[in-house]
Amino acid sequence: MNRHAVSSVLALVMLCGCATKPAITPVRLGEAIEIAVAQSPQAKGVASIRNDALGKDMLAGGGSGALAGGLWGLTCGPFAPLCIPLGAAAGVITGTAAGAVVGLTGELSEDKVVQIRARLLRMQQTDSMITELQSSLTERAREFWNLTSDQPSTVVSVELQDLLLTSTRDESVSCAVRVWVSVRQASASGASLPQQKLYEYVSPFSSVLVWLDESSAVVDNCIKSASQQVAAQIVSDLAGAKP
Repeated sequence: MNRHAVSSVLALVMLCGCATKPAITPVRLGEAIEIAVAQSPQAKGVASIRNDALGKDMLAGGGSGALAGGLWGLTCGPFAPLCIPLGAAAGVITGTAAGAVVGLTGELSEDKVVQIRARLLRMQQTDSMITELQSSLTERAREFWNLTSDQPSTVVSVELQDLLLTSTRDESVSCAVRVWVSVRQASASGASLPQQKLYEYVSPFSSVLVWLDESSAVVDNCIKSASQQVAAQIVSDLAGAKP
């Protein structure tokens, strides 16, 4: 098997679509704007918990399976251009399934999942995340725009999505906060589509014992850090700041 053939298989396996992040047109400095933060209407209020070990093992299994299947396709001789993608596709399915079986061993116990969700639900009922995010956005945005006008020319709607927790095989947990931002002109017609972008903050991993400890500040730290960093990203985009 020559090096060029192997490189072709690797290129096929690694090929994936790259989606660019939606851009938000900067708002003119000094303009009157309104920033409203609320819970997403689609949010269920229950944090989902993703098994990081499952995802990684499935990804590794799928990649290995695709590579093995693609290499098998090279044995088809003149039919290799047809066999390679078919073999890679079949390998992805087989490898992903095998990885899933291994990854399931890293799941948190149901009891721990219930306790963590209960703690997060109590936090969400106080609206502390929405309050923190609104405060952080207002503090930063007032340096660039007029937030007190009764007739804002631009409306920025910020919707807090359901929280996403990720657990690892060694029972460490991370929290991801996602917000969906829509920007529209106040004078725009109902048929005009607003500019939209999804922002996300992912906290460092902490032991599940820390998440279960009611005296720990892990939840509050996640809320404050997420509010500050997401607010900074949103304001930076609206102001047209270069990274």
